[in-house]
Amino acid sequence: MPSNNLQNILKILHRQPSSQVALCKILNLSKAQIHKLTNNLLEAKLIDKHEDTDYKNNLGRPRQILKISDNMQYCTVLIIHTRSDFSAHVYVFGHKRELASVTLPHVETAKDFAKTVDVAVDTLTKSCFINRALIKSIVIATHATVEQGEKGVMYRNNNLSDENILLGQIVYKQTKIRTFIYNFAYGTLLKLKNSPEIDTENALVINNGEGAVALGIFLNGEIQLGKNSSFPECSHLPYPHGFEKSLGTYGEYTEDALFFAISVMAPIYNLSNVIITGSCFKEHLDILENVKERLKVQTDPRLHNIELSYRKISLKDCIEEMVFLSFDTLVDVLNPQMTKQNLQTIVSKIKYTN
Repeated sequence: MPSNNLQNILKILHRQPSSQVALCKILNLSKAQIHKLTNNLLEAKLIDKHEDTDYKNNLGRPRQILKISDNMQYCTVLIIHTRSDFSAHVYVFGHKRELASVTLPHVETAKDFAKTVDVAVDTLTKSCFINRALIKSIVIATHATVEQGEKGVMYRNNNLSDENILLGQIVYKQTKIRTFIYNFAYGTLLKLKNSPEIDTENALVINNGEGAVALGIFLNGEIQLGKNSSFPECSHLPYPHGFEKSLGTYGEYTEDALFFAISVMAPIYNLSNVIITGSCFKEHLDILENVKERLKVQTDPRLHNIELSYRKISLKDCIEEMVFLSFDTLVDVLNPQMTKQNLQTIVSKIKYTN
């Protein structure tokens, strides 16, 4: 989490309303520190206090919980950019239910992509009677090799012809709205991380489907994204039949490619927990057992006890995580500070910086 604890609190509350006691535990701060921070957010009307009726009914005394303010009218636009779905969705900060969405036409170049996004923002704001100035961030979730974040360096994209460009800044120049680029598969990693029943303490994740493959690595419970928040580039791993081609869709060499991926990647980080997601293995789970048996007879003992499991992460799950991520970016844009000023003053000082 960033050092700005006002941002940290907002990022916690848009996922789950919480008490001050809970915030103390999550952020490892004292009651006095949390009280001062939350008072600042309450004065700025970023959050509200509500009585926790469930707590009162169970324990006989009231407790207050903190929520994102219903008066918060700032919005974010989420762009889903995959082979099967290219669409734009608008959300009010803190509310998971979208205000509106629009399907977009696929285009070939980043320049046309930026124009398409710009038109989509106009369409969404007009359909919802929202002032375009209320849109404070755009998040683009795409199948691409990217450096995730505001620059959005895109090395390669299965759906665009451009290579080695600053996609985030290209869209910003067209829309004049702060834009953040993420690999769509990042939503899968976030869903796994935020699912308490799934062990992601130390794990290798292989996400396959729609012709693409993404590797994810969890170490000590944290997602490892590589330099400049980039996923480990796996499409060029030296598999004879083409790594991405063999795992992006089910085919003759899929089982062998999975065995290859685990044999190469798991020992590097001494990982025994491997999680498979995506559509490639959805109807072929028997392959996982075949791969486990092959791993048991390898000379490297670290491969003998690999726990290999399939986790179904739906498109809805990924989009929900991207919605939360888009709220995170909006918080970063608002950048509340420890001063006594209302939200309008905070927002009026927002300026784009490279």
